[in-house]
Amino acid sequence: MNITTCHVVEAAYVEGAAEKRGPYREEHLERVGKLIDAGAVVVAGALADMSASLLVLDIEGEDAVRAVIESDVYWINGIWTGYTVRKLNRVTP
Repeated sequence: MNITTCHVVEAAYVEGAAEKRGPYREEHLERVGKLIDAGAVVVAGALADMSASLLVLDIEGEDAVRAVIESDVYWINGIWTGYTVRKLNRVTP
């Protein structure tokens, strides 16, 4: 069993995000896909109640995590209104 540190981000959505994210969604999903392919994002998605997105990032350092979030089209265009970053001790086989 291995235990490694990664980061969990909960990014809060603006009211009405399901509709407001429309113009930016394709660009956002394309970027997340590239980050997944690169191994930087382990998993990402919207919570079912559309209150927030949840992302697990395998990136070293909270500053680097914040840079990823703050350069996303959802952050830049106010779809995400705030976020929290927490360390996660991830267990893998």
